[in-house]
Amino acid sequence: MLFELDTDEVSAPVQPPVSQRPKPEPRTLHVPAQEWEEWSAIVCCAKMAESKPGEVVGVPVVEHGGYLHCAFSAMYGGRSGNNVVDAWQLIPADLYEGQTWTYHAQDFTVRERGDYTGLRVSVRGSHVVCTKPVSVVRTYPTIRPISMQDALKYDDSARSYGWRAMGFRGAKRSWKLLHGHPVAVYHGADEVEDGSTAVLLWKYKGRILDYYLGSPEFLENLQDFQETSVSSVRTEVLCKPQTVPLQAALF
Repeated sequence: MLFELDTDEVSAPVQPPVSQRPKPEPRTLHVPAQEWEEWSAIVCCAKMAESKPGEVVGVPVVEHGGYLHCAFSAMYGGRSGNNVVDAWQLIPADLYEGQTWTYHAQDFTVRERGDYTGLRVSVRGSHVVCTKPVSVVRTYPTIRPISMQDALKYDDSARSYGWRAMGFRGAKRSWKLLHGHPVAVYHGADEVEDGSTAVLLWKYKGRILDYYLGSPEFLENLQDFQETSVSSVRTEVLCKPQTVPLQAALF
């Protein structure tokens, strides 16, 4: 026999380490889709994993509210429409009070996995420290809507591949609007529990992207499409710029 059934246990189950302190609760920040794309672009988990022990890794950042932020992970919610970037607020290392550490020196008996409080990184050569977690939640785009003609052309060309071909091949399609943005509503798809789903089409850096409207509050606000409705809608600005001074002495 390859394995002996009546043998003694040679190893004990490994118990996960118990951290001394829980991960701090993140602050929630809602941003329009075009800004969320900028946040998702700074996720640098691969760069951190490939760093050398003791290395202070240079990270890309986004500025918001007078602070720089980096990010190590993101969640793409698929048909739920819930896209979230797990970001961390940064301050200059000489202003941080507490113990700092580098990525490969993290101790899970001290802090929970995913808690980067005190992690030392660098931005353009200056050392900074992760201080507070921020959950950056995507909401619908506030840029100029694409035309219905562009939306139709894109959706027709995309029907033969990807998720449209797999889950919506035989579904009927109708068109709605959400704040001027074209929304394709698919009816009668077998893989959709409620029998329909809505996808807002918008353009970012020259590419038309899908935005699933998974939340009921979005579906309730859909408007019927009329030829004159797109051109008459003025894009709303949801996120007003904050007048908070940039943190001093960073760069």
